[in-house]
Amino acid sequence: MMISLQILSPLPSSHFINPNPLSLQCSKNPNFYPKSFSETPYLVKSTHTHFLSFPKNSNLKLKTSPRLKLSVQFQRLICYGVKDSDEETKAVVDSGGDGGGGGGGGGGGDDGDGDGDWEMEKKDGILPEWLNFTTDDAKTLFAAVAVSLAFRSFVAEPRFIPSLSMYPTFDVGDRVFSEKVSYYFRKPCVNDIVIFKSPPVLQEVGYTDDDVFIKRIVAKEGDTVEVHEGKLIVNGVMRSEKFILEPPSYELTPIHVPENSVFVMGDNRNNSYDSHVWGPLPAKNIIGRSIFRYWPPYRIGRTVLETGCAVDKQDSTSSSK
Repeated sequence: MMISLQILSPLPSSHFINPNPLSLQCSKNPNFYPKSFSETPYLVKSTHTHFLSFPKNSNLKLKTSPRLKLSVQFQRLICYGVKDSDEETKAVVDSGGDGGGGGGGGGGGDDGDGDGDWEMEKKDGILPEWLNFTTDDAKTLFAAVAVSLAFRSFVAEPRFIPSLSMYPTFDVGDRVFSEKVSYYFRKPCVNDIVIFKSPPVLQEVGYTDDDVFIKRIVAKEGDTVEVHEGKLIVNGVMRSEKFILEPPSYELTPIHVPENSVFVMGDNRNNSYDSHVWGPLPAKNIIGRSIFRYWPPYRIGRTVLETGCAVDKQDSTSSSK
């Protein structure tokens, strides 16, 4: 079905609509592209360009010039920029003309070839997008940092082995996990490998709380320790230690371990700065217990002996007899 379109005669200048697209007001009604008019489409003519406005659901088919199409599309672009975006947007049209006619960028199409390049530019903030934190992002980051710090302070943390004092159990560069939960419920046991801060006797000669050591507990509070002829003797009982590098080459006279203290020694007995030099270690200086070596890969495994605290029970039984 063909519908003819009658072109009305030019209206007086007082009835002309301002052809500047930037001054058009967009309708909030979703059924229309630009500002709503009457049901019958009108063609309004000015000295600069042509604008066509009609209902969105209209079935009219019009044959229009390229210049008319450009005007209608530009008017829609302005409307969509206002209606569809939650952020402030800017529509920029480069018509390629000389900028004459309608004044500014809107009228440049009259003198050019009529083909415009359109571009939507979003106004960005000063900071990069990945630094634009929301409140939820900040809460998540804070919670992650708090959990991480709490885990390291009260549960477990990784440790690096800096020396050969515990060789062959640990080599230089090994990395272990030190857990801190066990000693909330029990006292340190014999054969526990513990990480501890330097005791007061070492701080008197220049060490600080930041200096951390790793040794094996060989005796607990109330025990008597001595080394004789390359053997470790605790409470008169000779210990069988298969994990040491070699028997100690020194002699140690009997030492009584005071309350709330332990006696620690390195598995490399002849190359370890431990309790046989500076005395018993206060239990309060213990930070944690080594339970697992995770580096290097070919040495991954537990660092806790299967006997565990069973040695303490054996010593107690032997002393009672």
